[in-house]
Amino acid sequence: MSDPQTVQLDPLVPLLPLSGSAPDPVALATWYLALTSTTAMELPHDLFALWLFPESGGVVLLGPEALAQDAVEVPIPAPYLLQDQLFQLEQVLRRAKYGSAIAVPVKLVGRDVAVMLLGSFARAVYGPVQALALKRLARSLAASMAGLAEVMPSAAPHATLEPAMSRELLPGHIARAAAEAASGPDLVRRVSGVIYPLLPHDRLEILATSTKPGALVALSGNSPRKNSRIGGAFEPFVEIVSRLGRASTLSLGDLTELTGDDWAVGGGEPAPQPARGVLASRLEVGGQTVGYLLIASVAAEAYRPDDEDTLAMAGLLVATRVSGFRLAAEVAALKAEIDAASIPALPLIRAAEALAVTGQLQEGLRRFSAGLDALLPHERITLHLRWGEEEVIELNPDSPRPFADIPAIDVDAFDGAPVLRGDQEWLVRAVEGGKELIVPLAVAGRAVGTLGVRAQAFSSTRDAAAVALQFANILAPHLELLRRGASAGMSPGTRSPKAPAAVER
Repeated sequence: MSDPQTVQLDPLVPLLPLSGSAPDPVALATWYLALTSTTAMELPHDLFALWLFPESGGVVLLGPEALAQDAVEVPIPAPYLLQDQLFQLEQVLRRAKYGSAIAVPVKLVGRDVAVMLLGSFARAVYGPVQALALKRLARSLAASMAGLAEVMPSAAPHATLEPAMSRELLPGHIARAAAEAASGPDLVRRVSGVIYPLLPHDRLEILATSTKPGALVALSGNSPRKNSRIGGAFEPFVEIVSRLGRASTLSLGDLTELTGDDWAVGGGEPAPQPARGVLASRLEVGGQTVGYLLIASVAAEAYRPDDEDTLAMAGLLVATRVSGFRLAAEVAALKAEIDAASIPALPLIRAAEALAVTGQLQEGLRRFSAGLDALLPHERITLHLRWGEEEVIELNPDSPRPFADIPAIDVDAFDGAPVLRGDQEWLVRAVEGGKELIVPLAVAGRAVGTLGVRAQAFSSTRDAAAVALQFANILAPHLELLRRGASAGMSPGTRSPKAPAAVER
């Protein structure tokens, strides 16, 4: 070992192969090996781990690849790593029986762009001199790491790369990645790393569908740009999904020949290379499309027909987790908008009072509708209630009848079925003379029916949904009590009542 007082690393730092876009994984792995070898000449180590903090968010393990399987929890700088966080990272190695460990961030003006973690099985290897040497190394790497952080998406193809991957091992690794992913970007990053050995790609994206027709949400957190021609998500996800149609998978030899809207590969703007070869798989849960799994390569004709089956297998295993992220995002967004709606309380109180004190359901619904009209002008309301699990009945607010006398229709034939089943928080459909907004009538978190509000138009469908949901929450328990009372009076397996269960009180 050389005299620690003469530790000089700067001239030994290899140049990172950057060309304006994320480097090839092989080139990056070669650079990492060169860096560890040159560093070992002055700072002996048994482990040299290096993590990058991309500008798009998240953490990318640059090496060693085997460390990906240990799922090391790396703290996120905000905008710098705290000394306690560095100590915690060092403690990971000490718990793994390393005698010495040292963590040093790679700092740039404004934030930390990477962090290094060195470990040695020998004791007392890293003293003040070695710490200063590592900090000099960090300063030497700062410019290169900053450039890489700009162009490296958080969904780097070699992030959490699984060694010795095979088609037989893929389901288990994908299932584990889906189960352990803490967020949308984390899921994209993990899935990218798992399938990369089998399906090399320059970018992977998972799109979640939304309750808004045609809307797509990129789980990577890399927000799609807008396109005035299509009015929605760009990068050209809408084009890819449109070409997929109702098929399960899609393979495109050269995306650039089909659309002038480039799918940017790399984290920089503008991206120097567009995606050409593209592979897509539909994500379904219970027969409903919840999203799409896409991979892209800068090379044309990058994928073979057999690759579609591999991607479809991966999509099958991540679909459920995507559905969870999708619903959570939709509920959070809607709740935020409801909270921000500042709905006056007086019309709500009056609607609740009308239902509580009015002896007849028809009069109660009339007053309820009047209270709703004060905040959400409308022409009429419609009410549908569950009758069993697969049927619904339509209750006429103007002339209520005993529930057992109302013809039932299959849920599948009901336009509000997506709301009733919980697939959508609300929906708007075209009806004669205007639009109908449909929201759930929920009791204890379960939709027991739907409230429809018909008007010529709504100035803001989301604001209208926020108001309608507040009123639906007041109405739902009253109708559920009536529904249960009518159901209790029914003979099992028949729609004929033991005694007519009138809804007039």
